[in-house]
Amino acid sequence: MTVVSPPPGLCARCVSGRRIDSAKGSIFWRCAEHDRDPSWPKYPRLPVLRCSRFVAGEVPAGPAQE
Repeated sequence: MTVVSPPPGLCARCVSGRRIDSAKGSIFWRCAEHDRDPSWPKYPRLPVLRCSRFVAGEVPAGPAQE
């Protein structure tokens, strides 16, 4: 069975977005803005279509493991 993840929206192109691949095969998108402001969502609901803290830029290549 193939599990389809929702598209990340803006997170895929944001400097704060980080793709996280879990050991169980799930994919999450983590927002680094949460590190600076704990009230900001750590794992936003996808797809993110609007974000007041979006900054376009290079996202690190390859998924991070968590």
